[in-house]
Order: sequence, then C-alpha cells, then structure tokens
Amino acid sequence: MTKITAQPSIESKLIQLFMGLFGMKRAMEKKIANNSYNKVPASIPKSILKKFNVDVGDYIERKVWTVSPKSCENNIIILYLHGGAYYANITQMHWHLIEQLLVNTNATVIVPDYPLAPESNCENTYQFLDAVYAKISSSYPSKQIVFMGDSAGGGLALGFAQKIRNEKLKQPEQIILFSPWLDLSMSNPEIVKFDKFDKILSIEGLKIAGKKYADAMSLTDFRVSPIYGDFSTLGKISIFTGTNDVLIADARKLKQILEIQNINLNYFEYSGMFHDWVVVTSLRETKDVLKRINELFVHK
Repeated sequence: MTKITAQPSIESKLIQLFMGLFGMKRAMEKKIANNSYNKVPASIPKSILKKFNVDVGDYIERKVWTVSPKSCENNIIILYLHGGAYYANITQMHWHLIEQLLVNTNATVIVPDYPLAPESNCENTYQFLDAVYAKISSSYPSKQIVFMGDSAGGGLALGFAQKIRNEKLKQPEQIILFSPWLDLSMSNPEIVKFDKFDKILSIEGLKIAGKKYADAMSLTDFRVSPIYGDFSTLGKISIFTGTNDVLIADARKLKQILEIQNINLNYFEYSGMFHDWVVVTSLRETKDVLKRINELFVHK
C-alpha cells in the first residue's frame, strides 16, 4: 500500500470547492433520475487525430476506437473502459486522459462505446465486451493486454476480467483501476463516513443507476459488483483512489479481502483527492498517477 499524504494541490481544492458550491451531487442525482446524461460519446480531440493513428470499428452497432502511436509502438494493448455511473458516455476529459496515456506509454489504446443504462443493462454490456475482446485476442495474440478503467469503467474492467478467467480466456496481465465502483449495492456501512467529503457522487443517485444497470441480475453478482467475485489467478490489480471519494470505502474493503487471500495488490491512496480526479489531466496528482503507471508497466 502506498499512501500519498502530501497536501492536495490548490487546483484540486478549488475544483472541490466549486463542485460543492454548484451542487454537483444533487445535479448528478437529478440527471440519473431524469436519464439526462449525454448518451453520445464526445468527439476525439483534433490533437489525438493529428498525433496518432485512429481506427474506428463497429461491434454490435456501437463504435470501438483503436488509437495507436505512429512510431515506437510497444507491446502493450490497453482496453480502456470509461466511467459515468453506467449512464453517461465518454467525455472530453476521458479523451484527454487517453491522450496522456498514449503519450506516456506508447501503448495502443482500445476504447469501446459500451451500452449504457437504463436503455441497456449489464448483460448487454458484457455481450458487447465479449465481441470486443474476441477481436482484441485474435488481432493481438502476442501482445501484453492491460484492462484499465475509471469509476464504473473500473468496476467493469475488474468484473470482465473475472468473467473471462472463468471462461479460461486469456487474462490481462494487469488490471488498473481509477476510483473504481466495486459494489453497486452501496451497502458498505463505511460509505457514509466519506459522504460529507465527496462533492461529486450522490449515494442515492448511484443506487438508482446500479439497480437500472443490474436490471434482472443480482446486485451481488460479480459481473455487476466485482467485489463479490473470486480474485484468484487474475492479472495484477492496481487501484488509485482518494480519501474524498465515497467509493474509497469499497476500495479499502477490496484491499482487505485481497490481503486475507494473500493476493498482492498495488494500492495507491491520495489524501484529500476527489472521485475520478485522474481525468483532470492538468492536476499534479494525475501526473503522479501517469508516472506510476509507467512504473507498473516496467515492473509488472
């Protein structure tokens, strides 16, 4: 475990101040209740189109972007799953993070536009990822595969890794999670301790989103809430989380579960940091995360 106890950057403090003043939590709850999040993925920034090779494929009538370096490409394929409570699609901030990952790692990054709730559900999302992963496995048989995701995408990455392990398919060598949503039931009693510090996430909003995404499936099914799954023989898991995030309660719980099972985990906890700060690429803390990811790739 690595605790980053340095004072949060001024920029991160200001972001949290403004999120509190503008009622971000309440706005999130209303958007989920009204299903008013944008379902259309943000356009790829011109800077990515200029600097990298971009291929767009269609899988089950949804887009999948493959973004790769024009030169010096390495042996790493990152399957990146975006966050958004399973309700919101890829944002410009996600694309900027993906751009920094490309610059820092020289990896190829594959970004699927997976189905969203409430129009779709967990079962449909996994069917879509099955098709995407089959294509990745056949196209890059000798490459090192890394699953990576933020928030809901982090939970999806961990759940999908468990699913393909059960099916005896090729496991990613690493599973890297940013502020992951690990338990959609939101039933961990420790969550309420962090609620007053979190200026973004509405517990009630997340409960609504979780039930709609799960649909007929149990909230304790590992595909819905991966914290209830089996973590044996998975790829190396790394978690980046912050102490001003209600989801840290389940990140710590997963850490304890893995310690009891003697499964090694890279766990990075940032003091005073908010949910999913890693998508704000200008932050000092995000630059620290990117540096640590490079180290994970070198010392896997």
